[in-house]
Amino acid sequence: MDILRTENMTKSFGGVVANNNLSIGIPEGKITALIGPNGSGKTTFINVVTGVHPITSGKVYFKDRDISGLDVNVISRMGIARTFQKIRLFENLSVIENVLVARKPFYKSGPISVVLNTPKFKREERDNREKALELLKLVGLEDKAYDSPTGMAYGLRRCLEIARALALEPQLLFLDEPAAGMTRDEFKVIMDLIIILKERGITTLLVEHTMDFIKAVADWVYVLNFGQVIAQGKFEEIERDPLVLKAYLGEE
Repeated sequence: MDILRTENMTKSFGGVVANNNLSIGIPEGKITALIGPNGSGKTTFINVVTGVHPITSGKVYFKDRDISGLDVNVISRMGIARTFQKIRLFENLSVIENVLVARKPFYKSGPISVVLNTPKFKREERDNREKALELLKLVGLEDKAYDSPTGMAYGLRRCLEIARALALEPQLLFLDEPAAGMTRDEFKVIMDLIIILKERGITTLLVEHTMDFIKAVADWVYVLNFGQVIAQGKFEEIERDPLVLKAYLGEE
């Protein structure tokens, strides 16, 4: 069963068609990869599905509900979270505070409860802090919970961004080039984490250029070129596909 599917999804920027009639299904509980040359429409796909960019035409369905055109905050509360190509952390907050920011939807206390520091608010504070620490432990940052993210190694900053996305308790997680700029040891950590998330029942769509990464984790691969799907299948099939080789390598 597909947790998310698009039907003839198109996104245009003026005269440029970034996504052209895309019909893509993301199976629940699996790791799906979206690959393609630079400018092929991968990040635009994520931006449209998550509500960052309005859809031009077509439909997006999450768990059979039409979410086309919904606000980004509404979509995230429904159970879809994402990371970005460029890491976006709050440098003035501690590591754990960066995660707690994403826990805001889980606080039910009103302003008066916060000001009066009521038992209900204290309980929510404790529960959300425990959840944040649990996520930091999952990504290997528990010992840095009260440090500043400024100056942390790139791989650790990426892990923090993933922890923050997981703080929304998503059913579907979009990871946009999580291994970009990483050493092999660093992206092995992210690779192992994605497999753990799959074991926990979280569906992942992965945009990535590192083919060793895709080969190791992806259950199914879609290949985009000029905003269209040119191939799909298991990695072993994709890497031999003539259209894929042409898109990446050009004509001989």
